[in-house]
Amino acid sequence: MTPEHYVVGACLLSRDAVRFAAEVVQPLDFQTHVLGEAFAVMQEMHPTPEPIEPGSVFLKLRARGQHTLQITEVFAWMEGTASAHTVEFYAKQVREASVKRALRSAAQRLIQQATQEGLPPAKALSDAMDDLKGIRDNTPGQGIESKKLGDVLAVEEDHDWLVPGLFERGDRMVITGFEGFGKSTWIRQMAVQFAAGINPISLDHIDPLRVQVVDVENTEGQWRREVRGMAAKARQYGSNDPSNIDLACTGRIDITKDAALGAIHRLVDQNRPDVLFIGPIYKMVPNGINNDDDAAPLITALDSLRDRGLVMVMEGHSPKGNGQMARDLSPRGSAALMGWPEFGFGLAPDTNGTNSATIQRWRGDRNQRNDWPKRLERGGPFPWTAENIHPETRRRYYGWDQQPQKEAVTW
Repeated sequence: MTPEHYVVGACLLSRDAVRFAAEVVQPLDFQTHVLGEAFAVMQEMHPTPEPIEPGSVFLKLRARGQHTLQITEVFAWMEGTASAHTVEFYAKQVREASVKRALRSAAQRLIQQATQEGLPPAKALSDAMDDLKGIRDNTPGQGIESKKLGDVLAVEEDHDWLVPGLFERGDRMVITGFEGFGKSTWIRQMAVQFAAGINPISLDHIDPLRVQVVDVENTEGQWRREVRGMAAKARQYGSNDPSNIDLACTGRIDITKDAALGAIHRLVDQNRPDVLFIGPIYKMVPNGINNDDDAAPLITALDSLRDRGLVMVMEGHSPKGNGQMARDLSPRGSAALMGWPEFGFGLAPDTNGTNSATIQRWRGDRNQRNDWPKRLERGGPFPWTAENIHPETRRRYYGWDQQPQKEAVTW
């Protein structure tokens, strides 16, 4: 199997891989003609509802004149590829090999013209420059186009909301906080509410979301104990059963390695979630995050998941406190993590009372959203309730007034 086989195999494993590969390579970049034809066929099929699988691709290749091709070969391309998420890596190798072949061809032509009697050197130089320009301009996805500002402003504002006012597709959120104060509970609560079709802030109904959890720290037993009560509440008040959350408790992994990252991409391929809850962040690299060099491959790996159109919610860890209430809640280890997500929140005890928490923004929101609260209250229908929930919503759905209950609910 060659990188060309892996690119085609990845596209057979996942329809999304065709789009990622097409940003790097085109059919003419393949040295093996039948593989280039296969990639061309899948590019044509991608925008249509037609399934991209070995049988359909085989039939189209036969219609294109590939009469010696056997369907077992097409299946072998797919079965010999471990994961669809590696498609960009191998597509770059295919493209680099194509460029090198084109450069060798251009060099050979220049040598031939340079030794040809009677040919002006300027002609040989002009042809060589045209060859190099053709190689440069033939790279897919690399062109940069500009628009008039007026054309940009003429387009109506368009949001790809998953939760109106809170999350758009592609958003990344990192939540930190005081140890043992409830940040993990808030993250689990959001996962359950999304799956049940409940806005985690307003508690109004939303379209239920597909949720994938990859927990690299906690066990299934911990999830049973912590989530059973809130799942029952969400099932009662939401529009969907949150039991359909896809949960993977993996223990510590190294997401910067192909095997671990590929396994998560396969979960995304299989379950096609709208929201991915993954973390804690520091347990997705082998030795923690101590500097920007440690953070860079982690961010690259996580962004490869975010590129699938997901919302990502992650737990981070802030520096250890010194016993004081005021402390820095930004993620520890690397400044790169501070500027990376769209939202960075830290959960801290409210100095005005033990039944509430303040939400500290340790980075300015990249996309301004006014619906996120400044405080959370304990008690009520779920462990945490936003301060800015509408009083009528409290009364209508949950039967409690604007003030938090004195006794916290036990979950």
